[in-house]
Amino acid sequence: MKRTLLTRAVFQTILIIAGTIILSLLGLSALTQYDNKYITKAVLTQDNFCVIPEKGYCSLVDGWEFYPDKLLSPEDFSKEAQPYYSTWAGEYANLALFHDDKNPYGTATWRLHLLGTGNVLLYLQEPLCAARVYLDGLCLGEIGDVSSDNYTPGGDYSPLIKDTAYSFSLDGEAELIIQTSNYSHYYGGIWFAPVIGNADSVALLIAARMLIYGLLFFSSLTLSLFCIVLWEHKENGAKAVTFYFGLLSLSFAVRICYPFLRLFGVPFVRTLFAAEDAAAISGIYFSIQIALLLFLPDGLNRVKKILRILSLGVCGIVVITPLFVFPAAPGLILWYGPFISWYKAIMALLLISLTVHGALMEFLHVKVILAAAIANGICLFYSVLSIGTYEPFAGAYPEEYGAFCMVLAFAVLMVRRSREMTTENKKLNLHLQEEVEEKTKHLRNLLAERGQLIAELGHDMKSPLTSLSNMAQIIRLNDIMLDEDTHRRMLHIEEQCNLLSERLKSIQEIAAQTSSPVRMEPMLLNTFLLDFYHNCRPIIELYGTNFLKNITPHPCHIMGNAEQLFRALENLLYNAADFTPPDGTVTLSLTTDADFAYIAVSDTGCGIPKKDLPNIFRRSYTTRSDKGGQGLGLAITRTIVLEHGGQIEAASKEGGGTTFTISIPVLATDK
Repeated sequence: MKRTLLTRAVFQTILIIAGTIILSLLGLSALTQYDNKYITKAVLTQDNFCVIPEKGYCSLVDGWEFYPDKLLSPEDFSKEAQPYYSTWAGEYANLALFHDDKNPYGTATWRLHLLGTGNVLLYLQEPLCAARVYLDGLCLGEIGDVSSDNYTPGGDYSPLIKDTAYSFSLDGEAELIIQTSNYSHYYGGIWFAPVIGNADSVALLIAARMLIYGLLFFSSLTLSLFCIVLWEHKENGAKAVTFYFGLLSLSFAVRICYPFLRLFGVPFVRTLFAAEDAAAISGIYFSIQIALLLFLPDGLNRVKKILRILSLGVCGIVVITPLFVFPAAPGLILWYGPFISWYKAIMALLLISLTVHGALMEFLHVKVILAAAIANGICLFYSVLSIGTYEPFAGAYPEEYGAFCMVLAFAVLMVRRSREMTTENKKLNLHLQEEVEEKTKHLRNLLAERGQLIAELGHDMKSPLTSLSNMAQIIRLNDIMLDEDTHRRMLHIEEQCNLLSERLKSIQEIAAQTSSPVRMEPMLLNTFLLDFYHNCRPIIELYGTNFLKNITPHPCHIMGNAEQLFRALENLLYNAADFTPPDGTVTLSLTTDADFAYIAVSDTGCGIPKKDLPNIFRRSYTTRSDKGGQGLGLAITRTIVLEHGGQIEAASKEGGGTTFTISIPVLATDK
């Protein structure tokens, strides 16, 4: 059985890999065919003139004259012919091939002959890192400062990365000259092919490019902020995955926002490229961390530690090198680009290996991650292999699409995990609710059986206890051959029988109280208290005590059980009558506020000692030992009040009477 499952996993993994490779290659082929500057480029005449179309746009790839280490103005070309290299945009990443010490920095001049008519718009994308543009001897504009004075030993270098557009008219032949200077980055000059065409077409192209990058940037930024908000300060398991996914999305957002920065012009050239490289390296690390957590949660801790150190080290390299190393040792630029490319390729292979392992082990949701990892790897390798043959007009680069595939795949993973957790929580809650209901029903049955058993036992014990008490009383009252000691013992037997009878009565009351849940119904508290007052008034007045009422006329509705409330108030009332002298007063009152009804039973009796006040609601606690009390009345009253969702409090002063106050929530109709 296990071998069958493994065979199925291998088959599914192969299908996913093959399908992803085919789809990725088809997508890259479509991009290469329909969004490629090297396909839609200006036609070159026999005289080396680039023909500008009257409608649409094209890229200026071929036909460039390249003058390294020279800043040539239109006047210089008018005076005499200058030796040059015939090249195409993107052939030379920098000037390292023209210097014996392999220094990539320097100045250069690029010259191109145009042929066309009408108003056109020239879109110059990222001329790294400073540029000045001439058309037929007229300076159209300058990005940064390419003045040769800036490159003297005491001069200042003023780069500026900015996408610019220049509008001009063509009426036949024209000469385009672009002066460039680069002393800050490993790419320089006309690395990206300029775009030219009628104004509407080029403007629409620029808008489409901003729209695509805006979609990539804002979607990843939204995902990152959402995940980082969800993450807590200490994470493990699913929380760590959420955290790393948030950082992955954030790193991609930082990496992909450069078109907007270059649209407005960014003077901090080295810092910008260092941040882009660091974001790209960090994104790979976060992807691998998520894969390790998902597909190797408990293994290879040493590998995880090594990867963390390696990734942080490479991030440090891509930050420190452009900022501090290149200005001092520019020759190292030749090694920097291949190093970054090889590192990305190795990490992409590692990520693919982890996802393949997860697929073979049949981890949940691994298929979408595997497909994204394969697509990311293919896009990464294609970006390296297609240098000089592919550059997008409006879309992103293959490597950027691959990284966005990883962001989308992990977003799908997080959504699926969240949905599964929600479904599982619903199942658990439903199961828990059913289990609670079943346990509650079982508990109610047990309480009912216990109450019935105690009631029957009390009833069975009551008869022999009463007979024993009556017999002892008969013997004592008839003085049947009793001496004084025997008479005293018979009296003691009667007292103990009465005590047992009282305790048995209390046990029956407790059993009746807990045998079944109290049934609550809406009730008008004013009417209930008036009925209670009239029912109890004759009994209380037999004590010789004045019984008064003070009930608000404002209607007060509560959810309650009349029988239980009657019993609770009866306990309070008889306690008050017992401790109030014949000339004293007992008062029943009702007041309300926005949320509660307050029932108070006050007396003018002897009061409760301060030391006893905190304990009066405890079971079996009593202060009337001379009257045989068992301390159950107030405890039962408190239980009834709590069942009504209320509270009971006592305020007393020795010699100054006692007040018991019951607060019960009122219904919403009275609020």
